[in-house]
Amino acid sequence: MAIRASIVLIKNEFVATLSDGSQVKRPEFRSMAEALVLAGVRADDIEYDWNPGQRMITAGQQVGLRAEMRALQRKYWGLSAAA
Repeated sequence: MAIRASIVLIKNEFVATLSDGSQVKRPEFRSMAEALVLAGVRADDIEYDWNPGQRMITAGQQVGLRAEMRALQRKYWGLSAAA
């Protein structure tokens, strides 16, 4: 079963809640991408949330996070970009 992540941006910190109940906090999207990949989350298994009072994750940050995760998937898991 795939591990999914729901990501929000709280006070300039990315916070991901994983489907296994754990939580990951990182100050920037590159370190968040690495933490998520090492936790077993695939780039296609993330979603972005937003609630009133929180900053929105920009489209550029979303694209950057997924791209970084795909690159790390190839590095760590040997997966193709389409996998």
